[in-house]
Amino acid sequence: MVRMGYILFVAYDNDAERKRIDYLLDKWSSRATVKKPRGMVFYLETDDAQGFLEELFSRLEGNAEEKVEVYEAREVRKTVKARRRRLEYTIDEEAKVVERFIDYLLSKMNATQVESSGEEKTYSVYTRKGRGTIRLRVRNGGRTFVFFEIEGYGEVVDLLADRIDEEMKLFAGG
Repeated sequence: MVRMGYILFVAYDNDAERKRIDYLLDKWSSRATVKKPRGMVFYLETDDAQGFLEELFSRLEGNAEEKVEVYEAREVRKTVKARRRRLEYTIDEEAKVVERFIDYLLSKMNATQVESSGEEKTYSVYTRKGRGTIRLRVRNGGRTFVFFEIEGYGEVVDLLADRIDEEMKLFAGG
């Protein structure tokens, strides 16, 4: 297998998110070559790379060739797709009782409600396996019907789905 090099531009919103990225880089450092260059990293798209490099080298002190690494780059399509799992339950309890239990369960998971539209609520939850999104619908029709859709990347989807499934089956009585 040929190892390929990639330059990633990752925007983050806060220091906590940056720290999670740093932790990931540390985790992968035994499986991949990870460079966090000192200095300045930028992307340049030009028809005159040689002219730009000559001007850049003329502005650096010392041995410019030792200070500058240049890689050809092309954007690659992001082939990572979010994973989804759906869970459905029919429970012989009033909707209000079921909703209180689900509120308790999501609170215990440190899920934060990020959206509510009609019957559907959306929650965001961060775990040791990453961040996931949980969409929830509760319908009453004699019995209470509960629909969860868990979405995320990697192991977080199974982690959240398994935890919800375990708790919901205990609540529903089997």
